[in-house]
Amino acid sequence: MEVKTTKNKALWLVLGIILALAVLAGLYYGVRAIVNASKESSNPTSISTSDPTVNTTVGAQPSENGNTTEPITSENAGTPSKTESPEITAVRAKKVYTEDNLSADDPSQDETIATCGDYTVNSRDAQVFFAMQYYGFMNNYGDWAIYFGLDASQPLSEQLSTVSDLSWEQYFLMAGMDDFHNYAALATRAKSEGYTMEAGEEAQLSEVRDGLMERFAEAGYDSADSYVQANFGTSVRYEDYVRYLELYFYAMSYQNSLYRAINPEDSELESYFDEHPDFFVGIGKDQTNVNVRHILISVDVAEDAPQADVKEAKDAAKAKAEALLAEYRQNPTEEHFAELARANTEDPGSQENGGLYEDVYPGQMVEEFNDWCFDEARKPGDTDIVETSFGYHIMYFVQKTDDFYWKVKALEEIRSDRMFDVIEELTTAYPMTTFYEKAVLVPLPKQYTN
Repeated sequence: MEVKTTKNKALWLVLGIILALAVLAGLYYGVRAIVNASKESSNPTSISTSDPTVNTTVGAQPSENGNTTEPITSENAGTPSKTESPEITAVRAKKVYTEDNLSADDPSQDETIATCGDYTVNSRDAQVFFAMQYYGFMNNYGDWAIYFGLDASQPLSEQLSTVSDLSWEQYFLMAGMDDFHNYAALATRAKSEGYTMEAGEEAQLSEVRDGLMERFAEAGYDSADSYVQANFGTSVRYEDYVRYLELYFYAMSYQNSLYRAINPEDSELESYFDEHPDFFVGIGKDQTNVNVRHILISVDVAEDAPQADVKEAKDAAKAKAEALLAEYRQNPTEEHFAELARANTEDPGSQENGGLYEDVYPGQMVEEFNDWCFDEARKPGDTDIVETSFGYHIMYFVQKTDDFYWKVKALEEIRSDRMFDVIEELTTAYPMTTFYEKAVLVPLPKQYTN
């Protein structure tokens, strides 16, 4: 039992790195497959979860019968409608893609199932894209997935997704190939321009790629291949996963360079602010960002600890925070506060720079932290102790900055809008050809579907 727990943690650590990085891609086209699939359907209305912690919408509404978990049959799947998109029609080539007991050496895995620009994928590659779509969805929604009609304990091929009566298996495969299309189009254009990744990005790629090779034995596996297969299924080899990583990092590096190159004039930012009031509710043009330092003292107690233990831990953390604040006030300078932060804070994100966070914008930090920073009476040198869910923060207000939050938000929105256009232009310039009828998937590892 202990070995299994260790393995699962190690595997999720590897996946977590990529899932976290994939969030960046999602800002621009992470839901592009859903949008494309829905825009020609008869009911393109989005649905959203009722979970207040989920701030997103996904896909088209379920079919009229409202039962998104009924088994797929010859009557309700595999038959294209008159209005559906070409992507959906193509993925209906097979009703069930998954086959049991296939190894990485099975000849079916070498068949080309999609091409775009300079890149080609076979079924092993598609398995990685497919798995990343599934894991990304479950990472975002977890227990809420059932409200989208996805029961992780049942075969994905036997449940209807929220898009045009495709099974979840068909949908995740289609969405994975849409990601391949995006990455391949970006990478093909990047190569044509002689683009090279920055040194830091190359180092990040190497860290993820080489980490697998360095950690498989530590995680309890006899090879990097078996380590990867425990994540993605029996058909995927280490070299297949590395190929995915190299394409993903290169495409994202190029995309980020395009994103940073979008720098509209202040007049355009102003026009965007005026023309999109719904995006800037509660954000005034006079609201600047702030620089602030803090020292975090965490409340060290187990989640299920008795209330008496919780109170004791909180009292101890608060007493330590009060003692540090008193020590600071004996020499009330920013430099002294920074020294105390480096020596005492339990926030690894700001420890090295003396507890400093720069250009903090409204709503970026947890509520109590945010409210203290953006109090209208706040002035440089103000200090206090603020309690949040993270513990006790000894606060030091540095100053308001010259950056206005509305400009930061307007810039982000304009960049995102233009990147959608860029991706659309690239995927049109480098179309994808699919051969779904040749695709063969393998079951996802049980440890992620139970």
